[in-house]
Amino acid sequence: MPLPDFLQISYRPELDLLVGRWQRIVSEGELYASYPALLEEAVARGCRYWLLDARRRLNIEVAITPWLLNDFVPRLGQHLGGRAYLAYLVAPVQLTDAVPADKQIPPLVYFEGRAALMQRFTDEATALAWLQEQRASGGDN
Repeated sequence: MPLPDFLQISYRPELDLLVGRWQRIVSEGELYASYPALLEEAVARGCRYWLLDARRRLNIEVAITPWLLNDFVPRLGQHLGGRAYLAYLVAPVQLTDAVPADKQIPPLVYFEGRAALMQRFTDEATALAWLQEQRASGGDN
């Protein structure tokens, strides 16, 4: 699959970390295209730890949340051979204004025991530390 121009995907072998950075505000269709591209690269690398930088994107997955939660996320474990860990890097306004007000985006406890654990951060160092904690604890948190 050709890499979309609105999404930069890289792999950091020293951390065994997939990094996806949206380069601009994207359309709903571009959001749908983003996740399979990320998954394809993760499968190729055998990588279950993802840092997803959505700060430039600004729009939250509200429109695609049902697809993300009910279709995409459940397939991650099958494709990656275990639970995936997705650290979303967001702008502070995304965390304080949009996310709590949107009832389609479940609380983070929703992801406990599921094929992926997702967490939101406003600081990249904190997001990376969380991903390293998940790895150090055996990835079962």
